[in-house]
Amino acid sequence: MRNPKATLHAALRVTAAAAVGAALVLHMASGVRTASPRFYDDDPIWVDDDRAEDASGVQPWILADEYLAYESTLKDPGEETRDVRAQNLNTIDEVPDSSWFTNRIGRETLTPADVTRGVCETEGPLPGNWVVSEGKVEGDQLGFTITDTAGIRWFVKFDPPGYPEMATGAEVVVSRLLWALGYNVPEYHVAYVKREQLTVGEGALVQPPGAYTRQMREKDLDLLFKYAPRLPDGRARVVASRALVGAPLGPFRFSGTRPDDPNDIVPHEHRRELRGLLVFSAWLNHVKAQASNTLDTLVRDADRAYVRHNLLDFGSTLGSGGVRPQDYGAGHEYLVDPKRSLKRLAALGFAIDDWRTVPLHETESVGRLPRDGDAWDPGQWKPQYSNAAFRRVRADDRFWAARKVMGMTDELIKGAVKAGQYTDADAEAFLVTTLTARRDAIGRAYLPAINPVVDPALDSSGTLTFRNAAVDAGVAPPPARYRAQWARFDNATGETQAIGESSGPATGIMAPAGLPAGEGTYVRVGIAAAPGTGTAWETPLHAYFRRTATGWMLVGLERLPETTLASSAK
Repeated sequence: MRNPKATLHAALRVTAAAAVGAALVLHMASGVRTASPRFYDDDPIWVDDDRAEDASGVQPWILADEYLAYESTLKDPGEETRDVRAQNLNTIDEVPDSSWFTNRIGRETLTPADVTRGVCETEGPLPGNWVVSEGKVEGDQLGFTITDTAGIRWFVKFDPPGYPEMATGAEVVVSRLLWALGYNVPEYHVAYVKREQLTVGEGALVQPPGAYTRQMREKDLDLLFKYAPRLPDGRARVVASRALVGAPLGPFRFSGTRPDDPNDIVPHEHRRELRGLLVFSAWLNHVKAQASNTLDTLVRDADRAYVRHNLLDFGSTLGSGGVRPQDYGAGHEYLVDPKRSLKRLAALGFAIDDWRTVPLHETESVGRLPRDGDAWDPGQWKPQYSNAAFRRVRADDRFWAARKVMGMTDELIKGAVKAGQYTDADAEAFLVTTLTARRDAIGRAYLPAINPVVDPALDSSGTLTFRNAAVDAGVAPPPARYRAQWARFDNATGETQAIGESSGPATGIMAPAGLPAGEGTYVRVGIAAAPGTGTAWETPLHAYFRRTATGWMLVGLERLPETTLASSAK
């Protein structure tokens, strides 16, 4: 019997050790029958304590961008089976909180002010003299590392020449939205600095393009300021990101596990938050959603250490390409696409890609972004490089992500864009309009694609209620009625015994006679749209309820079985 206080991670570890094949890694999420009970007293679990084992032995590693690009383009690391349900889910088909992800939107009530602030614990670098400790040698944007007057370490980057506010605004806005969606991100701020505030610190190093690392000089800062957009008073607008807590370990991969981390036991390609990142990246035009823009850190906590997984560097999002506006083909095709290259070759270069006719919004503050968000198709969006997690995304992963995106109301989006501190009111309005239109396009594409029943509940009288995520979002009409198939469920053996069938609206379907009443008994209810809709909604979703002293409690939800073929990212 499992300890009632055991976590999802503990169950994962026990099951993984006994599994013969990947399909048995997570019995709680996959529904695979085992000798153990299907549900335990602490289900559903909302916290995966993947900090239990001491990870002090984890060592930093370097993953070369060139190799990762090759691996993503010409190889497919990870398990061969594509239609595998995400393996880090609790029993009601949700992602628990962990060192990777924290449920915020959809679990917490966020205000626009919450989103404007995001993860930030400060107001940014304190004014005064900033000591430069290192020149920035990675990424697209020029910058450096400083320590402010409070002794806090910050990474500082400029906007590119001719595009004030573009990259700095994109970094801040996207970091706020990804935080609200649930990811670990650094603390980002728009800040302003004059050249005379900066002093090169003792031992500061820099690696100029094409040169060896050397001691940093004051004239290096002069050169940075020479090309940075500046205000009439001489200040340069920058984005300042606070150094993450913990020792840097290098990026994480989108496949496999980190071999020296005892807590990292779910293959990354089977983590729903990494699969769902494809949907979020499409929304935000995060074309560089790749390993090089992630960072693991080793965090000390009391008597042990654990690895925290972070996303960072959002200068190539929305309409910004970091050092220039987004390329015209950004979001439309991979950087290396053999099939597309062959097609162009066969057409002798005369084939015209559809994206070349897409109307674009181009301004100094926003950069370059498709104008018609209403016509945007999230299923056709592509990052620069795909990865193992993106290629294994299923319809239920997209559904989960779409619910998160649809939870970002117009006001919450405005709160995130406000953090970008755009001085161009038209640019700010365009970003809000575009993000809301792309959000709605994601809802239309992914919420109706599978049975969208959510939040089933069963009261003491035997009345079943639930909601329809697609109907709530206004992207599909409600069916004429729903049908519910009722069965007793044996939690020890997994066997079911039919009780009967009833039908009605989502606001209330009465159970047939014979519903068990004893504490600790279980029922399984198959919920589907009544025949005649001609959609995936006719495929039942199974909800499992346990009888407690106070009534029925939802303990399980099975939306898309492992055997159902779901479309994968291309």
